[in-house]
Amino acid sequence: MENKNAFDDIIRESKVPVLVDVFSDSCGPCIALKPQLEMLKQRLGEHIRILKVNGPHNMRFMQAHRVEAFPTLMLFNGGRKIWTHIGYTQAKELEVKIRQSVPDIAS
Repeated sequence: MENKNAFDDIIRESKVPVLVDVFSDSCGPCIALKPQLEMLKQRLGEHIRILKVNGPHNMRFMQAHRVEAFPTLMLFNGGRKIWTHIGYTQAKELEVKIRQSVPDIAS
């Protein structure tokens, strides 16, 4: 995601929550998180959108969102940031946290 305006448009216009994964190619936990995010997408389907942002290639984005470590996950809903999580986590834990934060996601 190279264009902050495009990112803002996606967040603002999305009809479903958006989970942003800020990662680095050289980050071990980031690499380990990728299959967890794929499982999460399979579990939640069209009820969530997942965007990946290569942090080192998007320094303005990192500064704007105060990203200091990889991986950083941010959940947006209705155009605003709901929560931020730093570090590796499993798909099941993410799903629980997302469902608690956005109760209208269908089961």
